[in-house]
Amino acid sequence: MPNYFKLVGAALAFAICAQGGAAEQTGLTVKERYAHAMSLQAEAPERTVELLHALADEGDARALDRLAYFTFKGVGTEKDVAGAIELYRDAVDAGRSSSLVSLGKVYMTEGAHEMAIETLLQASAAGHIKADAVLAWANATGRLGEFSEKDAGFETLAVLANDDLREAQMYLLDAAARNQKTPDNIAFVLDRLHARHQEGDAKAAEALLRFYRMRRHVRGSLTVRADLLTTDGLRDKIRIEEGLYLAAEQEPQRFWVRSEALVQAAPPDVYARALSVAARINRNAYVRIVQKELRDHGYQVGRPSPYMNRPLISAINQFCRDADIVTECRLGPLKSTTIKAVAGKLAGMRSTF
Repeated sequence: MPNYFKLVGAALAFAICAQGGAAEQTGLTVKERYAHAMSLQAEAPERTVELLHALADEGDARALDRLAYFTFKGVGTEKDVAGAIELYRDAVDAGRSSSLVSLGKVYMTEGAHEMAIETLLQASAAGHIKADAVLAWANATGRLGEFSEKDAGFETLAVLANDDLREAQMYLLDAAARNQKTPDNIAFVLDRLHARHQEGDAKAAEALLRFYRMRRHVRGSLTVRADLLTTDGLRDKIRIEEGLYLAAEQEPQRFWVRSEALVQAAPPDVYARALSVAARINRNAYVRIVQKELRDHGYQVGRPSPYMNRPLISAINQFCRDADIVTECRLGPLKSTTIKAVAGKLAGMRSTF
């Protein structure tokens, strides 16, 4: 789908430029307007949200669903969980019952476990078998709190995976990685996901990458993982995060070089996560990256070094004061809470919107 949006967006560019901004709202079909809005997401997420709002106001269910996602994630707009829930409900009312699956996930994330179960069961009753996989995964991984039935959820995922349900196969790998369990049908599941990957399925590649890293499965050699990372359509989050882990295993002695390049290439919405992962893998690599970032923002950080020294500590402390995150930084510059807070603020400074 992302490739489709880009192609359609490019095809419409001339018409939009020729007719002016109003062409984004008039003279195009709803489908074309939606595709154009999505084609702007990477470079102008706020504009994407604006255009989706226009479509949503006309009752377009797909636009309502996507707008709900952006609102829940805070992409191109302020993060607003209650607003996202309302938008998902509007999408359902507009005829997009598949939005019940996403709504169930939101309830789950927010700890509204009973609402999550009820909503996913509604989605299943509406014929969306993906909801069965989500609910089984939520049970298997304990995401439903006291209502979780881990063993039953894991078994259900395995059964659904045997029925060749793509989502169940991916969720089964995730549950297996999280629970450190190996399902009896692991060979079949891996075969099917590799086959899907060969057909261009980026989500299958993502599931395989994470499973191979976490479980050290014999089929997940460094060569295989490197090949999976070249898959077109991988989300930036996965491409960069898994790229960092792979780099640490391929050339640990040069991780600081490769991590700098990967983190530097991360878009604003992925940067904080990328920097935090780099710090988790190697604190010295993190120090070098933060030193360079703060220097670029005008802070006095001393000579380039992979070690935390007095000038850099002073610079980080000043940055925390300037960014109003002193409380988060109080435990020291290399504590996880400080790293997360600093990474988040640096990411915001890289944003173009």
